[in-house]
Amino acid sequence: MREIVAVSPFRCRIWSEHERLHEHITEESCKAEIQSFTSHGQLLPVLGRPVRNDSAYDIELVYGARRLFVARHLNVPLLVELRELSDREAIVVLDIENRQRQDVSPYERGCSYQNWLRCNYFQSQEEIARAIGVSASQVSRLIKLARIPPVIVNAFRSPREICETWGLDLYEAWQDMDRRRSIARRARALVERGERPPPEKVLQELLSGCERARSNGRAMRDEVVPGFNGRALFRIRYQPRTVAFMVPAESLSSAALTRIKSALVDLLQPAMTQAAAETEDLSQRRSQMRKVLDYSVASRTSSALRSDDMVSISHQP
Repeated sequence: MREIVAVSPFRCRIWSEHERLHEHITEESCKAEIQSFTSHGQLLPVLGRPVRNDSAYDIELVYGARRLFVARHLNVPLLVELRELSDREAIVVLDIENRQRQDVSPYERGCSYQNWLRCNYFQSQEEIARAIGVSASQVSRLIKLARIPPVIVNAFRSPREICETWGLDLYEAWQDMDRRRSIARRARALVERGERPPPEKVLQELLSGCERARSNGRAMRDEVVPGFNGRALFRIRYQPRTVAFMVPAESLSSAALTRIKSALVDLLQPAMTQAAAETEDLSQRRSQMRKVLDYSVASRTSSALRSDDMVSISHQP
């Protein structure tokens, strides 16, 4: 059963499993939504379910925390689509809605996945993956983000700035006990500084001077390449004899992959052709040099032999 109702936003509460970090929903962060509400009204309803046995609230919102904040801020009714949903049904709907909107950060999603396990909504990461239709490896990666310690999270202006690739770099760096102390020291220094720099600068400062190189010859940490909005597009992994370009699989279509292959061929083929030509030229020069040396050695040997013969002859009785 579904129906859309207009209700007082002050009679609505947020479901505990909602993925938003509520302390970061402010008038400043919702400036665009406030302007949209003021100019056009609420264009999309939020999703809620009836609340029972709570005199303070009538509706529990499955998603729509920012729209709830704006409705309360402007003191206007909130449009809510009402459904009867179990917790597991609400979890699946919430995740689908947020992935379609793409405005919930990887860190927030990781925190939700971890909480779903803690509250026994799901028994394993694999079960979460099957329920929401993503890979188990992605669930695992996002849960790692949720395990980044507060000392690192607080170094950013908001946890929502921690993108998936950067978060994994930070998580992996934190697992190295030799690097942990220096990372924590840099993170605290960023907090004490007051105003935080952009997230890519925070990442650089946290990991600066922290090499992955060890006696086993491992390469230095990956280079993260951000896009125009500051979010990571891909990373470059430097290895002893190769360089690997790593792109998130979920953001790479077959058409994009074809274009990347074509671009790499266009870039690498001339360089490899030139390198092969230079190698061949060098080989020819070395061959010529060997011939010259061989001739020179042979000439000196022949001269020496002739000299010895002459000496020998001069000493004959």
